This record gives sequence, C-alpha cells and structure tokens, in this order.
Amino acid sequence: MVMMKGTWVFASALITSLFLTACAEPIDQSWLEQKYSSPASGFMFIDGNRVHYRDEGVGEPLVLIHGTASSLHTWDTWVQGLKSNYRVIRLDLPGFGLTGPDRADRYEIEDDVRLLTAFLARLGVEKVHLAGSSLGGRIAWQLALDYPEKVESMTLLNALGYPQERWPLPIEMAQWPFMDKIMASFSPRFMYASGLKDVYYDEALVNERLVDRYFELSRYPGNLAAFPKRVQARLDMDASLITEIRVPTLILWGEEDQYFPAENAHRFGSDIANSRVHVYPDVGHLPMEEVPELSLAHFIAFISKNAVQ
Repeated sequence: MVMMKGTWVFASALITSLFLTACAEPIDQSWLEQKYSSPASGFMFIDGNRVHYRDEGVGEPLVLIHGTASSLHTWDTWVQGLKSNYRVIRLDLPGFGLTGPDRADRYEIEDDVRLLTAFLARLGVEKVHLAGSSLGGRIAWQLALDYPEKVESMTLLNALGYPQERWPLPIEMAQWPFMDKIMASFSPRFMYASGLKDVYYDEALVNERLVDRYFELSRYPGNLAAFPKRVQARLDMDASLITEIRVPTLILWGEEDQYFPAENAHRFGSDIANSRVHVYPDVGHLPMEEVPELSLAHFIAFISKNAVQ
C-alpha cells in the first residue's frame, strides 16, 4: 500500500484530536433518525439487521447503492429527477447511515450481495436497473455476475473493481495496526471536512451541512466500530471476474478522482463487452452529486434504451 504525502502529520493531528474528543457524548440514535430519515423512509429487518431504505415513485424499479462512509443521501438529486417516472429504491448499507453495523460483522462483498438480494425479494422486485457508486459499484457488478437474471442494466460511477494503488486517507489509516482500534472509537469532525475535500473536485460543495451529515451519521451507534472492519474486507482482489459481466453497462466517471483514476473507467469499458463510457472533466469521485443534471441525463438515456420489455 502506498503511503500518502503528509500521512504521518495527519495521523499525529488525529491522535491529538482524539484526546480532545475522548469525553464527547455520543450522538443520540433517535435524534439522528429524526434528522436523517424522511416520510419516504422505511426500516426492514433482514437477517437480524435493521436496514434503513427509501422506496419512492412508480414505474420500472431502479436500485441505487452508495459508497464507503456515505449513505443513501448521496442520491438525493438524482432521485428528485427520477421518481416521477421510476420506482427508485435506495438503502443505507450495513455499517453506514441509519442501518448501523451488521450484527455479525459481515462486510465482504458476498455479504452485501446476499443482503441486497434478500432486500429486493422482500420488496417483491424481480428485475432492476442497478446503479452503484464506488463500493456500491463493486457490489452492483458482483450482483450482476451472480444473478444476471435480476439485472436489466447496470451503471457504475467511479466504481471499485481494480487493485488500488492508494486509498483515501481514512481508509488507509483504518487498515493500520493500532490505528484501526483508535478509529473504531473516535471520529473527529475535521477528518471528515479534510477527507471530503479530496473526494469533491469542487471544494465549494463541501459545506457545513455536508460535513455534519458525514460526521453525524458516522456516530450512529456501531458505525464507528464497523468502519475498520468494512475497509479491511477483500474489496479489490477480483478484477479478473469483470470480463464475465454480460449485462448492459454504463460507466460514468469523474476525471479528477484522486483515488479511482479515470483510466479505470476505460478498463471497465474494455473488459465489459456491452458497455458505454462517459468521463467528466473537472469532476471528482461523485458524478451524481457534482454534475447531477448531465450524469442523470446519461443515466436516463441508457436505462430507456435498456427498458424492461
């Protein structure tokens, strides 16, 4: 794993901050659920986990899967443009958002695929258009491999798939011995403010409300302890499987992603036979947030072409 410039300086600052935050009160679960749920929210028990999700609109079903340390809120703008014509389903993955940790610390990709297929079965959904961002993309393409009969089309946004030369700093630190134990107990707010500026190319998007959301949801009971286990899972070891994907695939990518290089978009495009690639200049890791109108237009055109017959 490649060490990033300034890693040890950042780590020292983090440890100092931990002493300052050690006595901080945890954030109340009911307060978090009131703030970050909506009238469209539901909670479903699946294999002992209480999964937070939203199911909005009527039409062909779409399933949107978020990435590491994120939540279903990352799709808010897309959902506003989709729910008048589609049934839009999204959930907080175990270890994130209002779902909280998996009861048995199961965080491998096959565990996410198992939960997602059970979730869709409970909703009575047989076939979907899948879209996944980052880690969510990794889950999406594994589901498309394992259950191609359930996937009408797939869209990957800056998706995990190929071996990583570098990881975002919090993920890298959570893989270090000793530091993973610290990060399982503390989450200084400055770490989110700094990390998000690496994720978004346009730093103006990193406002107080965004930082609050990431910071506060990380302190939903159990999420902090789940984070190191999440990122220590086997996430980037199965790139050889990508060539076996047969479902129609759209690849959307921010060219300025610091950790998931744009060359990976073209690798996906080359490895997946039935695929199309759009790379956006001056966009970072989250095209659906940074260029929502353009990325959504590409997505709608693609799923319209691959509509359920």
